[in-house]
Amino acid sequence: MSQNHTILILIAVLSFGLLYFMMPEEKQDSISTLEGVTLTSLTGQQFRLAGQFTEKPLLLVFWSTTCGSCIEEIPFISKIHSEMKDKITIIGIHPEFPIKKVQKFVKKYKPAIPYMLAIDSQGSLTKTYEVSVLPRTLLVNSNGKVLYDHLGYSPENEKEVIDALKAVN
Repeated sequence: MSQNHTILILIAVLSFGLLYFMMPEEKQDSISTLEGVTLTSLTGQQFRLAGQFTEKPLLLVFWSTTCGSCIEEIPFISKIHSEMKDKITIIGIHPEFPIKKVQKFVKKYKPAIPYMLAIDSQGSLTKTYEVSVLPRTLLVNSNGKVLYDHLGYSPENEKEVIDALKAVN
C-alpha cells in the first residue's frame, strides 16, 4: 500500500470519528424526558410534571406577562379550556420569572384565568422544548409525544388551532 493510500485511510477514519462526536443528539419530545422537570405553582408549591398529567393530553401554553400577544391569547386559551377541559389538561407555563410579578398580573387580570398556571423557575421545560419565542403552544399525548405545535397568536388562527386540537383527541 502506498503512502497516499495510508494517508487517505487515516483521514477517512478520523473524519468518521469527528462526525460521530459532532452529530447532535436526537431530540426526544416526550414526557419521559421531563422526569427531572419541576414547576412552581402560583402558590409557590413545586411539583413534578412527569407522571402527574398522563390521563389525558397536556396542552403546554408558554407565555409571559411581558408579551402582548401572550396576554391577547389568554381569552382564547380560556375558551379552549372551557370547551375541552374534559379532553385535555392545560397548563400555562411562564418561563423563569419572579413569582410575585406573575401573581400580581394574575390578580389584576379579569376575568380570572381558569386553567392552571406555573412557572418554569429552573428553565428546564423551556429548554427541553427549545422555546425561544412566545406564545408557543404544545399538545403532548399521554405517551409524551408532541401531537401539535403552534407558535404565536392571531385571532385569525383560532379555528385552525381548535380544529387541530380536536383532530388529535
